[in-house]
Amino acid sequence: MASIPGIVLAAGASVRMGRPKAFLAMTPGGTILGRVLGTLADAGIEPLLVVAREPFTPREAWNDPRADEVRVVVNPDPDRGQLSSLVCGIQAVDPAEPGALMTLVDIPLVRTATVTALLRAWERDRAVLVRPLHEGRHGHPVIFGRALLDALVHADLAHGAKPVVRSFARHAVNVPVDDPGVLIDFDTPEEYARHT
Repeated sequence: MASIPGIVLAAGASVRMGRPKAFLAMTPGGTILGRVLGTLADAGIEPLLVVAREPFTPREAWNDPRADEVRVVVNPDPDRGQLSSLVCGIQAVDPAEPGALMTLVDIPLVRTATVTALLRAWERDRAVLVRPLHEGRHGHPVIFGRALLDALVHADLAHGAKPVVRSFARHAVNVPVDDPGVLIDFDTPEEYARHT
């Protein structure tokens, strides 16, 4: 199965969590970010890029030999919003890549099998947008084809990614998954405690 780059957005301020969520303890993986990276790597996603607020060594987040291959991309102004981090990640991907997977650090419970299913759908259809569907709701991670990646780079940061993604929705491939993890995000200490 072919692979594509993976972009993990981890440059948020973690205001509701009260502390940087990427480095909170979690198993497997050691940290929340480590769990996400391990899931993506186990599914064959490579290379892996993490967009962060400030530099760090991947081994700080993920005690795995594969951490040495992870690239950290610093968003110089993350307060411009999530789309600004996504743009940083896209610009760090080889422009020859036909697509990239994107996910959020605060959605760590996704199963490896779900990522594999998304990759298979991408390989089969090369759709501009591939996303998981659980109980009628779209979740993460998502795969963006090159046309959508290029559109996102030129999108208005003030409006975020959603309007651009919606404009491609009629060409989307939705992958039904029996994985509630695609919808569970860790934004507060209570949500973190509930799932760890």
